[in-house]
Amino acid sequence: MNETVPERSPKKSGRNVPVIIMTAALVAAPTSGKGGEAAQAAPVGMRFMQRNARRFDEYLWLKDSSVVIRIPAGTFTMGSPRGEGDADERPQHRVSLSEYYVDKYEVTNRQYKRFCDATGRTYPSDPDFTGMPGYFTAYPSYPVVNVSWADAQAYCTWAGKQLPTEAEWEKAARGTDARKYPWGSAEPSGKRSNYADRNTDSSWRDANADDGYARTAPVGTYPAGVSPYGLMDMAGNVWEWCNDWHSESYYGSSANNNPQGPSSGPYRVTRGGSWLCSPMYLRAANRDRCGPSDRYHNLGFRCSLRQ
Repeated sequence: MNETVPERSPKKSGRNVPVIIMTAALVAAPTSGKGGEAAQAAPVGMRFMQRNARRFDEYLWLKDSSVVIRIPAGTFTMGSPRGEGDADERPQHRVSLSEYYVDKYEVTNRQYKRFCDATGRTYPSDPDFTGMPGYFTAYPSYPVVNVSWADAQAYCTWAGKQLPTEAEWEKAARGTDARKYPWGSAEPSGKRSNYADRNTDSSWRDANADDGYARTAPVGTYPAGVSPYGLMDMAGNVWEWCNDWHSESYYGSSANNNPQGPSSGPYRVTRGGSWLCSPMYLRAANRDRCGPSDRYHNLGFRCSLRQ
């Protein structure tokens, strides 16, 4: 179920956050990882940046100046055990994925504007956030919203990437230990994620939490909510499109190796929850769906890459 209802509360920020500007000219290219360990050679189109605090390699993807993180090949636990989550998250099962790369941050207004200006694609409609006029052009470090699945896919294609499969998204969010949230088992808080807190007026809000924002937040605002691989905002801020078609029963017949989702369907998968969601939607295994042409003020995306 998408919690995509109109919001009415004014923005309540008061939090100073660093503006993330990702440009090739400003990023150094070290030749070794943390502690002097040799980093994996950068694939074509990338420049090695660093080995992050979680000890995974980060690269600058030159086409759109995004930071991507290398996710090693391996097996992880996908879905939820009996008694937890929704029926479409079961059966919980083991999935093996080849190596891939995924954006560290959600695609920003700045990045999407660059794409639109280069290709002539229409700018997204304004989400009409109270107190945030001209969202798309005035808030460059915030996640782009009001983009359809085709919009997101077109951006990824232009950037030389693709939308992540549902399995790629979930592994990047929870790692290999089947954790409930990207940061672990602790319940969401205003320090870990942007979700429906006291700054919103939704009936399901967590009145005891304060994440500093009534709507979207700049990408990377919540380092305490980082995933096991170092990805930011995998819970909350905006829902994220995945490449897969959605099926309630897919887990009962999905492939064990590099699953690509059903061959067709009326809906595409969305993951991660948003600023408008209650904590239950922030779980790493939670599945949701939208029609491919849907555009919402709490729905964006990030890209992945397979070499």
